[in-house]
Amino acid sequence: MNLRQLQFLCQLERSGFNVTTTAQTLHATQPGISKQLSALERELGVDILVRRGNRIVGLTAPGRAITEVAGRMLNDARSIRAIGEEFGQLDRGRLTVATTHTHARYVLPDVVQKYSKMYPQVHLVMRQENATRVAEMVASGEADIGISAQPETPPANVLMFPCYGLARSLYMPVDHPLTKQSKRVTLEQICKYPLITLDSSFAAGLKIMHTFAAHDLKPNIVMSATDTEVVKWYVGIKLGIAILPTIAYEPQRDRMIRVRDAGYLFEANVACLMLRRNHYLLRYMTEFTQLLAPHWGMAALERALQTGKVPEHNFPTFPVRKSSATA
Repeated sequence: MNLRQLQFLCQLERSGFNVTTTAQTLHATQPGISKQLSALERELGVDILVRRGNRIVGLTAPGRAITEVAGRMLNDARSIRAIGEEFGQLDRGRLTVATTHTHARYVLPDVVQKYSKMYPQVHLVMRQENATRVAEMVASGEADIGISAQPETPPANVLMFPCYGLARSLYMPVDHPLTKQSKRVTLEQICKYPLITLDSSFAAGLKIMHTFAAHDLKPNIVMSATDTEVVKWYVGIKLGIAILPTIAYEPQRDRMIRVRDAGYLFEANVACLMLRRNHYLLRYMTEFTQLLAPHWGMAALERALQTGKVPEHNFPTFPVRKSSATA
């Protein structure tokens, strides 16, 4: 038995038992993966994989137990390697951060600028995905840190630390009727106009739709997109209005847009710092978490990573920026 075999097994499960995807992810060949997994089954004396003809379709009962233990072993192996790196190179290495476009574009630039000055020899890799994929990357070790809204079903080995909230605003073309209204805008009024949304694969877009559904309302959705900048562009050319994080509004760039506070209609989208349980964080990794979420001290993070329990904690909400149209 070797770690490479266990890596093949765990990645195969994460890839939905698609050997081609597993091979591409791990830079291996399909025959090589099949050969190694068959050798592992022979060594352990049990069937790990359920096969139908030449296809792998799932895990057997002992296979599920073995895969769970294999995941822990791989995490421990990464931690051992990290400890060696910690004492070999204290201020250089690689840090992979998985996050969504919104956080990468509007929240993290200040953090990254400060961090790069502190650790100029750390290669920072930023991967942009939706919340579910961000959590999966942290769970598998593809990412050291995740920053995103909490997915509906987070992986069991990933801890979610509430980090900050993003207030929401209503984005409109400059001459839209709602920009001239003195009273607060209602959900019913929003439903009267074409609406552009963030894709429902992203937590921010999904929560907006849940709010309308909770009031038995059906907005007139004319377009959805995965990129906040794309949504803003189409608001600017008068395709519709949108509900987006307030922090995304940039007056100098978004001159064809006006915004109004919508925090009384839609709750703030809470971003979480995602860390893998029992993952040993190098010093230059912990420094990134402290720049991002200083209210989570390292002692609290380390305790939670060991116990698997995240204590309740207050977190800041990004303030509503001033705009040319206010509610």
